[in-house]
This record gives sequence, structure tokens and C-alpha cells, in this order.
Amino acid sequence: MIDRRALLIFVAMLAVRPAFAAEEPDAIVAAIYKRIVGSYNAERRTSENGVFTWGKKKDRHHYYSASLAKAWDHAEAITAVGDQRPPAADPMTNSQDSLVRAFDVVIERRDKKSATVIAHISQDPGPVKPSDWGTIAYDMVFERGRWRIDDIRPGAGKDAWSLRREIVNHKG
Repeated sequence: MIDRRALLIFVAMLAVRPAFAAEEPDAIVAAIYKRIVGSYNAERRTSENGVFTWGKKKDRHHYYSASLAKAWDHAEAITAVGDQRPPAADPMTNSQDSLVRAFDVVIERRDKKSATVIAHISQDPGPVKPSDWGTIAYDMVFERGRWRIDDIRPGAGKDAWSLRREIVNHKG
């Protein structure tokens, strides 16, 4: 028979456990796209882009790895007032005029410290058909107790680009 103290300890452990559980890397990417798709404006035929993850320094340090957020802060600091801040396009929608109405997310590879999540996005509602434009790879790292974005690689083939490379190579 379980004594009262053991039962209380067990219940306390169950109550605390979810606070320490790390969100899965594909769930983080899916949550970003749920917000983008949920923002669809039929009148203007637009949706929100991923700027909510990188527009403010505080957000960059929440969503992105420490090294990418630091490089991004530096790139922004050396950009002259009035000039285009990096990135030149939204990596999450692979565009400047975002319109995302559907998405699909899958983990391509994963180990304890890193993962690659592939998102397929579409400007049309319904099932997503993979395309070069709409394929976006997220390189994730597990740091400070949670998954963070370390690079975003939108597109495929000759149109592919890397957010990290754009940020690190930014000259102001």
C-alpha cells in the first residue's frame, strides 16, 4: 500500500513534469505556420509573414540559436538607418509578399542535439504539393533546454538560399 507521503511526491512530480518537457522541433515549426496560415486576409490576399519571430531582438533570442541571434543583432547594428535590414526576404514564406494558406511539416533527421525539419508551404488551401519554391528546411539545435532555429534554408535548386549565410555575410 502506498503511504501518503509517497503519493504526494508522485502527484507533485506529475504536476511539475510538463513544465520541463521540451517541445518537439516539428511542433515549433508547425506552430509558426499555424500562426501564418491563421492570419490569412481574403480581402487583401495576404497572410502574416515570419517577422514575429525575428522583427524584435527579444523574439530573435527566443526562436533562434544563440549564435544566429547574436550574428543577427550584429548585422542589424551595422545597417545604416534607412537601409534594408536583413533578411531581404522572409525565410519562412520564401517571399517579400507572403501568402501561405497551407503547410505540411515533417522531421527529416534528428538526434539529441540537432534536427532538420522540412516544411512544405502552399499559396493554395488544401493538400500541399511539394515544390522548389515552397520547400523550406529548418536546421534546429537543442540549447538552453529547448529547440531553437539555427538556420532556415528556403527553396531548392538554383533558387535555394540560407538565412544564416545572409545574416553572417551582411555588410551593412
